[in-house]
Amino acid sequence: MSTGPQIGRDVDRVDAHAKVTGSARYSAEHHPPGTTYAVLVGARITHGRVTGVDASAALAVDGVLAVLTHRELPRIATKPVVVPSLAGTSAHGQSLFPMQDDRVHYAGQPVALVVADTFERAEHAAELVEVDYAEEPSVTTIEQGRGDAFEPERVFGGIVPGRTERGDADQGLREADVVLERVFHLAANHHNPIETSGTTAVWEDAKLTLYDTTQGPTATRLSVAELLGIPPSDIRVVSEFVGGSFGSKAMIWSHPTLAAMAAQYVRAPVTLSLSREQMFTGSGHREEQEHTLTLGARQDGTLTALRHRKLSPTSPYDDWAEPSISPVSRLYACPNFHGVYNLIRANTMTPTFVRAPGEASGVFVLETAMDELAYELGIDPIELRLRNHADTDPETGQPWSSKGLRECYERGAELFGWVLRDPIPRSRRDGNWLVGSGMASALYPVYTPLSPQRARARVYADGRAVIETGASDFGTGVGTIMGQVAADAWGWRPRRSPSATATPTCPTPWPRSARPVPVR
Repeated sequence: MSTGPQIGRDVDRVDAHAKVTGSARYSAEHHPPGTTYAVLVGARITHGRVTGVDASAALAVDGVLAVLTHRELPRIATKPVVVPSLAGTSAHGQSLFPMQDDRVHYAGQPVALVVADTFERAEHAAELVEVDYAEEPSVTTIEQGRGDAFEPERVFGGIVPGRTERGDADQGLREADVVLERVFHLAANHHNPIETSGTTAVWEDAKLTLYDTTQGPTATRLSVAELLGIPPSDIRVVSEFVGGSFGSKAMIWSHPTLAAMAAQYVRAPVTLSLSREQMFTGSGHREEQEHTLTLGARQDGTLTALRHRKLSPTSPYDDWAEPSISPVSRLYACPNFHGVYNLIRANTMTPTFVRAPGEASGVFVLETAMDELAYELGIDPIELRLRNHADTDPETGQPWSSKGLRECYERGAELFGWVLRDPIPRSRRDGNWLVGSGMASALYPVYTPLSPQRARARVYADGRAVIETGASDFGTGVGTIMGQVAADAWGWRPRRSPSATATPTCPTPWPRSARPVPVR
């Protein structure tokens, strides 16, 4: 029976008990009988070729079952195509899959994989694998590759154009009373959640179960199916608990497929977890960035032109850049805009989402420049933004479906006591502390998935209802929220099911005849 709307009501999270008592099992903690452990060996050069691998010392370690390199690892069925995870399709993090040949494109790229009967033995054996390289010149920073920058046709998995223009930015700058140009250099950022990325792979004949740390179980299933060349219906992905992501688990990297390949090779379940060091080279990062932003404005603060150039390194094989220019082109009413991405082919893995995917860095650059323009013109920062408020979408001229930014400015200023603010920098002190106050706008788009999103609801005769969809909870409480949404849809009251936090059962363990045997 209903007790009023459930969405927005304070309720206990369905996963709370399992997490606070430590009974929650994460992906790398699923160990069905016979589980073995895989450890990756990363390249110790930035660019070049593997000329030899000596695994004899590693294979001599008790319990070691296999050492796989580009010579032993099976070939993938198809080359990965990078599509952002929000598309509802496969979501490969990069178009390179490791250990398919002897080439090394970036430091940390997997060049070998060791499988043993315990994690400690696998880790020890991985340290004993000796890899010889022929090193080649590399590019890793903007300064090293600045002279070879190019303009891509599209970026961000192919969904964002490499150039955006409207009006005539050069003419708009000539018409301006004030022209402000600023250059911003942003360091590369890496996401490191408490739980590193990992997968436990279990085969039952031709059926594969993956316990994977992922933001998208469906994306994992589709991505691994493509690489292995098997039907998605033959893969089940379990991702009940995810210990944070920050973007590192939004795209699908190589480790789930490598775990599945290793499990097939040794004929036993395999757990493969990235080390903390490997999180810096195994799950993407926010690229180093240089933003050159030019604003033209009349004396009253009205913008006449905006010009934005973003320069950043990408991998040797993918054109990826955070869509930083998109919010700059649309946040304010400006008739003349020119935005262009310039990329550098660098020896790095393909960058990826990090927290707010790209819009955050672009808005930071724009808002910092707007504050400096306000100071230059002697106009209050909020007033400057109100004078340039975009009543319609500057790109299309179409009205917004909804927009409350003007009201946010006004209400925020009222609650903050903005009228009492002293606009002179370094004018307020509290003992040894300088006290400042400021404001900024923000914009984030709504992307429409390329594929339909689905859910299944079942109502049983005893009054229970079960809602199913391919989602994982990486800290946002989606399991609890889904119950509230369903309760409001039906006019029911959500009831925590004893099975809501139950750990899924592992598949039937491998028979004795299929237990791991040493591979020499």
